[in-house]
Amino acid sequence: MDQIALSLVEPIVSPIVDRLKNAALAYFGGDITEKELRHLQNIIIPKIKAGLLVAEAKNVAELQPYLVTLKEAAYEAEDMLDMYEYRRLKDQVSSAPKFIKTLKKTARAVFAPFSLKTELKNTMENLITIADGIDKFSSIISNFPNQDPLKRQQQPASVSSPSSPIFGRDLQCSSIVDMLISSANEPSTSSGRRIPVLAIYGIGGAGKTTLAQSIYNDSRVVEHFDKTMWVHVSRIFDAHAITKKIIESIQGECPHVENFDVLQSKLKDMLKSKKILLVLDDVWCRDKERWDQMLIPFNKVGEMGSRILITCRAEEVTSKLGVDHSFPLAEVEDDDCLSILMHYSFGDAKKEINDPQLLELAREIVKKLSKSPLAARMVGSSLRGKGVEYWEQTLQRGDMLKDTLGALYWSFEMLPPYLQRCFALCSLYPKGYRIEKLEDFIRLWIAQGFIEVPSNSTVTLEDEAMRYFNELLSNSFFQKNIDTDGEAYYGMHDLLHDLAEKVSKDYCFRIEDDRQRIPANVMHLSALSYKDISSHLPDIFKLVNLRTLIIVDSWPIEHNDISGFVQQVFMKFKKLRMLYLGGQYAKVIKLDKSIGGLKLLRYLRMGAAVEELPESLGKLYHLQFLVIDISIKNKVPQEFNKLINLRCMGRGDKITASKKQFGIGQLKNLQQLRGTLSIDGLENVKDKAEASEALLKEKKHVDRLELHWKRRSLERDGSMDAEVLEGLQPHRNLGALKLDGYNGVRLPIDLERLHSLEIVDCRNLQQISSLPSMLGRLVIRGCPNLSEVPLLPLGLRELTVHGCPKLVQLQPHVSSRLEELDLEDCGGGVETILSNMSLLCNDGENGSSSSIEGVGFVLRRLRITRCSILGENEKELCLDKLKTSLTHLELIGLPWLTSALLGPNLTAVEDVRIKNCENLRSIGNSLVSSSSLKSLRITNCPRLTVQQQQPDDHRGGGVMERLYVKGCPELTWLWNLNCFTSVRELRVTGCPKLTLIKSGGGGGGGGDDSLSPMPSSSSSSPLEMVTIDDLSLLTAALRRESLCLNSLWSLAIVCSTEHDKPLTAEQEELFQHHLTSLTELWFYNCGGLPSLAANLENISSLRKLDIGDCPKIESLPNLPASLETVYIRDCPKIESLPNLPASLVELYIWNCPKIESLPNLPASLRVLAIDGCPKIESLPNLPASLRVLAISDCPKIESLPNLPASLETVDIRGCPKIESLPNLPASLEHVDIWGGCHPRLKEKYGNDEKIRFQD
Repeated sequence: MDQIALSLVEPIVSPIVDRLKNAALAYFGGDITEKELRHLQNIIIPKIKAGLLVAEAKNVAELQPYLVTLKEAAYEAEDMLDMYEYRRLKDQVSSAPKFIKTLKKTARAVFAPFSLKTELKNTMENLITIADGIDKFSSIISNFPNQDPLKRQQQPASVSSPSSPIFGRDLQCSSIVDMLISSANEPSTSSGRRIPVLAIYGIGGAGKTTLAQSIYNDSRVVEHFDKTMWVHVSRIFDAHAITKKIIESIQGECPHVENFDVLQSKLKDMLKSKKILLVLDDVWCRDKERWDQMLIPFNKVGEMGSRILITCRAEEVTSKLGVDHSFPLAEVEDDDCLSILMHYSFGDAKKEINDPQLLELAREIVKKLSKSPLAARMVGSSLRGKGVEYWEQTLQRGDMLKDTLGALYWSFEMLPPYLQRCFALCSLYPKGYRIEKLEDFIRLWIAQGFIEVPSNSTVTLEDEAMRYFNELLSNSFFQKNIDTDGEAYYGMHDLLHDLAEKVSKDYCFRIEDDRQRIPANVMHLSALSYKDISSHLPDIFKLVNLRTLIIVDSWPIEHNDISGFVQQVFMKFKKLRMLYLGGQYAKVIKLDKSIGGLKLLRYLRMGAAVEELPESLGKLYHLQFLVIDISIKNKVPQEFNKLINLRCMGRGDKITASKKQFGIGQLKNLQQLRGTLSIDGLENVKDKAEASEALLKEKKHVDRLELHWKRRSLERDGSMDAEVLEGLQPHRNLGALKLDGYNGVRLPIDLERLHSLEIVDCRNLQQISSLPSMLGRLVIRGCPNLSEVPLLPLGLRELTVHGCPKLVQLQPHVSSRLEELDLEDCGGGVETILSNMSLLCNDGENGSSSSIEGVGFVLRRLRITRCSILGENEKELCLDKLKTSLTHLELIGLPWLTSALLGPNLTAVEDVRIKNCENLRSIGNSLVSSSSLKSLRITNCPRLTVQQQQPDDHRGGGVMERLYVKGCPELTWLWNLNCFTSVRELRVTGCPKLTLIKSGGGGGGGGDDSLSPMPSSSSSSPLEMVTIDDLSLLTAALRRESLCLNSLWSLAIVCSTEHDKPLTAEQEELFQHHLTSLTELWFYNCGGLPSLAANLENISSLRKLDIGDCPKIESLPNLPASLETVYIRDCPKIESLPNLPASLVELYIWNCPKIESLPNLPASLRVLAIDGCPKIESLPNLPASLRVLAISDCPKIESLPNLPASLETVDIRGCPKIESLPNLPASLEHVDIWGGCHPRLKEKYGNDEKIRFQD
């Protein structure tokens, strides 16, 4: 393995040497003689390449110093060539007259600057010296063939990648799935129930992750758990970082919270009463205390049946962490290993192997692989598409295949050099990194100059980089995965990541902790966060040859202003090609002008908001990717147009045209822009001639164009907008166009090739003459004068029309296949399209028989909001015409609608929302029979009454999860809850006549005689969340055993005028006996409620109590000992809070003006927030456990003495008497001081880094 360290010499050096040879004459003209060129080409370069072959094939120790020097010399040569290219680009973009440019070029050819000539000569001499040193090993070189026979047979790899099935693990996979979904053997501790932990362990490459992924994606697992999460852990066990990753996997992003307790509290809220599966991949932690601390949120709130599955390499990990069930991963049998190798050699087609010689070679190769699934996968991928001779040569190299890492290195050796260096650079990203946006990932390779295409090629750098990625994917160096949401992402096996680290260790380094030492020769550096690099800054700034700096994650909030750090980077690292500073919370006020010194920079990405760009940015002629949030106007550099290599600009490629600072003509030379281009401020473009200076017609790589005019008064000349639009002339291959704020009455451009068109706030637009025949998406918003849209194209799939009250014609094509229709605030055109789709008919009729054949039968989403019809006659929507296609329906604000006939054919409908339809009387009985309906929301439909028939209790309703009914005063019953055996969330407010249970088929009120018993299966009711304004709805159902609340964890009582009264004895009993699983209880707007339930303390599961706007409540009853969080807001009669439970962790008090003090706060309290309590004068004896203290609008508090040593965060607002903050504890991370505080605070502490004054 010693030669791994030198394995990248040839991939790095050879392209640079070839580039030097090819560029010498072009760049230097008469400055280099023909003799020197022949010497370079015929003697020096062959010697160097011969030496590279020796280094690649044999471990010649004496040769290593020369190869290291060779790499250094090659990098220096590349720097020199890039600098010459920079000078060439500078001349190219120069605004000097043409004859001056010619004169300069001639002078440079005859009188080359001495310094440049010296650099060239020094580079040549270095290469000659190295070549002479390598020549000493000529005897080895002469006996070595010109090229590895295996590499000589290399063929282009297939871009397809086989799927990743599991071989030989079927029984184990099924066994683990069974245990995950089984409810038996729930472990517990003295402090309560504990979430079970299962572990898969085995050596690296044994297939642990592949098996875990197969389990994770198993259909039984997906259906069983409410939420599944996958987190990669790796060697360094950081509970804080893991918790953030878990939160990100739940909601897509993590709030910027440094306090671990607050972060865990947020996670706990997300997990409440959910049956979850958490997979932790590659766990190395042996510290039981840290492990248990990380699992606190799961053990506290996880629903029965929740599970954690880990993968690890050592059995010791499972015993140290005390897992409940362990599954050792034994070696696979040779036959299974053979199946893996053949699967990856021949793909999913399962090609029959008729060649007995090839099959025998495969068996012999498998014997060398030590029964490693990963080795079989990698070697099989490398053999894919190769002939028998290649397989034979592979077998001869069998000694390298005997261990997994050796097999991986062999596979790496078989890659062509251009893929080797791309793969090696992946070591900059952390293990377990999810590649979700390939276009961002491959920019790393482009920025390093690894991707080259001929100047006359139609293939783009991005296309070529994607080809490289697909080759690595085909060779199994990457693996494609699908998450539970169906989204694809790519990853790399940990052992392959180890290999990338080994082959790149001489020049790539990734910071992971404070104890690491950064080698002085590092050229590519990465870290997860600024916190990771902060202790290494002195060493980092010594890396004068640094080419890449990547900081992936968010910046800590205390480093919001990173201007100083960024300026240091600009000053120190003149050889940077890529600067990637992630972190959406960081803020850079202004980029320093020293950025102009980064002449080799190709990729600049900053997560921070940049408020000003320096003029020197226009000197970065190599720049290809400028990914910055530009929150400025009229401050783009004057020479921005000289960035002729720019391919991506801003996160949305959005620029603002202005009269002074950024003329649209500055886009003229930016012909490499691609993807989305957004141009704002087009009202500043004076005429067609100026617009044409942008040369959009030559920007062939831009596939989406957004054109924005400022939305000001209609006084702006619409004809001028039309001229400007005509002058812009987008490229004819443009795929998507958005016009925003355009003031013309017509569209004067050719739209024929578009597949997407958006027209937004074009208030003078009256007509659209034609629509592209290939249009698939049409969006029209805010066009009040638009009266007619031409015939909709055949291929249109999505149509959105909002805010077009004059629209009278909207005609679908005869064979339209429209899938999504969204109409809002539109005129009679709504009636046109709905009638033509045979969805609209007069009240009582069955619809027109002359409907267009096929139209509407594929409609999946239908949304109609505040749309009028001609004459406002009463109408029905005959939605049964949509048959099986409709999945989502939304009807809002339709006064003409009397019924929506949701017939039995709607077998795919999942989500129905009906709101503010004042004349709606019926929505059809068949809706409840749908076996697909998951969510039904009905709001403010005052005439909706009882349904006409009793639906069959044995049909449908099995997947209904959410049922919301609000503001339907005449509704006496909706349907039997018997039909909705899967409802988890129920909200019923403003429906005084409604009963939940109804027997028989007729209408009627809500008397007790109408109640019918629930079937015996009701004990398994999954009802979890209820929001209700009348508890009698629940108690009546409970009285007849028609409802079970055993699974209810959240109850919100939101009183209305009709039900605003004290609790009855029966309702008190509800709290006494039936809410056995309740964890959250809310009382809102209960003006007539004088007190809470007296026996509230009996709800032993309650963890959160929230009381808001209850003006008659004077005190709280005894609270349950399990309570952790209490909110009390807008309760003006509460004077004190005695006897708070000892378990309380968070206490929030808002607008309780009679509370004077808070004595005897629980010792467990960690968060205390007080707002609007004007009588509180002091806060003595705060508990020693307190971490967060927030005080707002407490004008009598004068000081905060004796703050506890545990405190981490203090937030003060509206406390004008506090003049100083003496003796702040050392544990404090920061103090935020807002408005309404004494000005002396800023005078005293304005320079204190921990005390921040907010606007």
